[in-house]
Amino acid sequence: MDRSDLEEAWRVERNQKVRERILIVMKLMEGLSSCEIAKQHNCGTSKVFYWRNRFQEGGLAGLQDRPKPGRPPKVPRVEMKRIRKEVEAKEYTTATEVLNIIRERTGVRYSLMHATRILHSWGFSKKKPRKKHIKAASERQVRRFKKS
Repeated sequence: MDRSDLEEAWRVERNQKVRERILIVMKLMEGLSSCEIAKQHNCGTSKVFYWRNRFQEGGLAGLQDRPKPGRPPKVPRVEMKRIRKEVEAKEYTTATEVLNIIRERTGVRYSLMHATRILHSWGFSKKKPRKKHIKAASERQVRRFKKS
């Protein structure tokens, strides 16, 4: 693989980490030392050697992220998307309610802490809506007051 192929791959690549790895390899091809490259990219020389070796072994595919190990989720992504849409449709919800929805739809039992993590990953916060005062103005009254 020559430099023009690497430049084209760098232009096309969307993943920033992979783009940096391609740059490291291109600089090595130019003849820069691993110490210079490490200083330019603010990393250790071992990282430069690592990506050089990965490129030599696998080419451009060697610079891509490898699959991360880990336990697969108990609930399929499609089902979680449905549950998320249901939760988003509500005005507010609690982690306990999400636990119950997941248990009803899938039969999977999660802990309360995990339900909180799920809500957080969906962009929800722990805040609860305040109770409105008995004598508080309605939304219509507030809008009319603001206009005048």
